[in-house]
Amino acid sequence: MGEEKHDGLAVPGHIILAHELPFTIGGLRVHPSTRQVESNGRRETLEPRVMQVFVALGRARGGIVTRDELIDWCWEGRVVGEDAINRAISRLRQVAADIGGGTFGVETITKVGYRLVQESSDAQPAKAGGEETSKSFDRRHAVAALGAAVVGTGVLGAVWLKPWRHRPDTEAVELVRLGDLAQRASRPDQTRQAVTYFERAVRVDPKYGAGWGALALSYTHSLDGFSEAQLASLPGRIRSAASRALELDPDNADAQLALACIKPYFRNWSELEPELKRIRDQYPEHWLANGRLAILYYQVGRLIEGAELHLGVIGRDPTIPGPYAFAAMALSKSGRIQDADALLKEASDRWPANPFIWYARYDHLLFSGRPASATALIMDPEARPSGMNDSEVQPLLRLARAVESLRAADRDIAVRDQIDAAKVDVRSIAFAAPVFALLGRPDLTFASLDRYLLNRGMFGSPSPIGPYTRRYTDNLYGPAMQFLRNDPRLAELTKAIRLDAYWRRAGMKSPLGQA
Repeated sequence: MGEEKHDGLAVPGHIILAHELPFTIGGLRVHPSTRQVESNGRRETLEPRVMQVFVALGRARGGIVTRDELIDWCWEGRVVGEDAINRAISRLRQVAADIGGGTFGVETITKVGYRLVQESSDAQPAKAGGEETSKSFDRRHAVAALGAAVVGTGVLGAVWLKPWRHRPDTEAVELVRLGDLAQRASRPDQTRQAVTYFERAVRVDPKYGAGWGALALSYTHSLDGFSEAQLASLPGRIRSAASRALELDPDNADAQLALACIKPYFRNWSELEPELKRIRDQYPEHWLANGRLAILYYQVGRLIEGAELHLGVIGRDPTIPGPYAFAAMALSKSGRIQDADALLKEASDRWPANPFIWYARYDHLLFSGRPASATALIMDPEARPSGMNDSEVQPLLRLARAVESLRAADRDIAVRDQIDAAKVDVRSIAFAAPVFALLGRPDLTFASLDRYLLNRGMFGSPSPIGPYTRRYTDNLYGPAMQFLRNDPRLAELTKAIRLDAYWRRAGMKSPLGQA
């Protein structure tokens, strides 16, 4: 390609898109003046600020651009929050992974800034202003396109597409993109669909490390919802996929996170926390690295710390439902009702039929003293998740009305509903235990928790707790449980499941107010 002459109107240290010449990075042609990027016949238009950030990184020709420099050049020195820069970087990573085909990426240099890197030394260096550079790019570190998955949400898995010597098959890249989109929906059916996409991706391209990492992480979402016998083979599949990803790319964040998440949080809090923190610190913009650490914090009563991590995810990428629900419920349990209201209002406006958001709204209203509003939510057919049947609606309706009416007969019916649900699935106790407290039945609260967390007592049916069994303790910290905090049975329970040991090691007081 011939040299392009600059129009002479560009200002060093300031980016006016109309005066910036096209440049190439990896397999992508960038046209700042029209805000368009193109590759292999595909073309997309970027937001003005995103294109300015792209130009700033392109001008550096592989060098590092600090956050302060980005603010000076792209926001004209105005005071802007970190979220604004994070959103622009996240969008560029999506471009790199999608239309850019993984031929380049944006690398985060922790506590320093960002730089563009390319797939290999054979790739064409970034060109700005028509001038080629001979400076090489460091390809040892991965650069990524952050995709979101739901935690199931979410949630849930994130995809980090990184430059490497092997150029992935375009069909495999597209399948991983589709899997990423499916996981963002925070719906169980879409999470299963995402696994299918990732499995197809690695069949199409067995050397695609990002595909193997995404597959390993997506398998971890399936660790919830299976019997102990069914769980037996799943950890091996996770380890196999993660090991393959790390063989191809030792810096694969998804694979590292997948391996860390094979063990459940339950009773492994102290062991898992440093590894999850390491991964989160190494990949600070990986949404699920933040999310998994946040969920651990919820289990040990560090609700606000967990919510702050999920709120940071929302600030960087507000397109994933799961973090809204998790953060809102943590805020609700912490007494920050208005903050939870606002977050759930934003989420329900974005995803009016998402079941994860809907159940979070219901729980929030019920446990924050607004059972009439919970009833109104249930009675609104337009607000319900699609496919929600009457057998799901009626117990929730009876519960909300029982809390509102305080009539003994209504409470008895609601209690019976929860007991019946626990007989079908012991995992429903995570919701039922605080409901029993709300309905004035602390005896059932402790009996059900004994079954759920210790598999003992007379409540329900025996449910063995194996090495991979998931049990959750965030239900201990909500407002319905606050009246039981002086009950000696609660101290006995936290000791039996070794939560008190975690609190001592962490040097923190019991969040339940126990001595």
